[in-house]
Amino acid sequence: MHFAVHQNIADNLVSAYDGSEPLANYLKKYFGANKKHGSKDRKNITALCYAHFRNNANSFPLLEDISPEIEAATFIASHKEQPLLFVRVRPWQKETVIAKLNASAIAYEMIGEEALSFTNTTAIQDVLDINKDVVIQDLSSQALVNLLKHIPIKQGKPMMVWDACAASGGKTILLFDFLSNINIHISDIRTTILVNAEKRLNEAGIRPASVQVIDLTEPFEIKKQFDMVLADVPCSGSGTWGRTPEQLAFFNQAQLYKYTQLQNKIVHNLIPAVAIGGYLLYATCSVYKVENENRLEAIMATGQFKLIEQAYYKGYTQKADTLFGALLQKIK
Repeated sequence: MHFAVHQNIADNLVSAYDGSEPLANYLKKYFGANKKHGSKDRKNITALCYAHFRNNANSFPLLEDISPEIEAATFIASHKEQPLLFVRVRPWQKETVIAKLNASAIAYEMIGEEALSFTNTTAIQDVLDINKDVVIQDLSSQALVNLLKHIPIKQGKPMMVWDACAASGGKTILLFDFLSNINIHISDIRTTILVNAEKRLNEAGIRPASVQVIDLTEPFEIKKQFDMVLADVPCSGSGTWGRTPEQLAFFNQAQLYKYTQLQNKIVHNLIPAVAIGGYLLYATCSVYKVENENRLEAIMATGQFKLIEQAYYKGYTQKADTLFGALLQKIK
């Protein structure tokens, strides 16, 4: 009886949804205005709404624009399943984390030396100190350390590092943990996001050298150059649509064009901030060639960089996101 009622509500919600905001926000507003739904009702209705988009994920928007590096059929099929929850164990916390999980009888899988996976609804925050013990971070985002390993650890004077599109700060913590001797600067265009990022860094025991609201699409004054700049640029997010499957029904060519123009402006304005001999790490959570290989070609065309390594981190066979990363060194 309850299932039929929940299905009817979910069908009505999906029919009225127009894709103008994330499905999660849309559902939050609905439940906020309809207090009659208990926690179990909300959980079931939400699951049915997401299942609608997953079950209809037989195609992928702008399929012809996907990078040839991506195995399209396998990638598309992966959207039928909800991705897992991944965390990265912070340095020297592994024994503590494993002991806490075993004591609480929480099921997990160890992937490599630092990554753990859980079912998506696991309440790990009840057992682990988030940001101190572990960082909630997708498996492919964690794989960026494969690029960071090319950067020599600086002795003596700290390396000056700028996370230019810091967002929630997950990759900022990654930089701090793996580059060791650094002064980390963070920026974003969104004030509220930076407030949350600074709070998260504080929980991780990290004090950034500066926190600034910057619109990277506009020229800005370069007061000092950096040894390393992370440009995890705004993008389609197409490598993460397993988590937001509503995008499969609403994303279009105009939106992709908007993102590529945004990326072009951001990278153009960031290049002068990289010191000669310094590094630029360009990253997206996109599978579209125009956001990745094409942007990389544009950077190389400036004649100012040499390519160290580029890669797609393909999470679609591991119930994870897919991410593109490229490390370049500035030569002039």
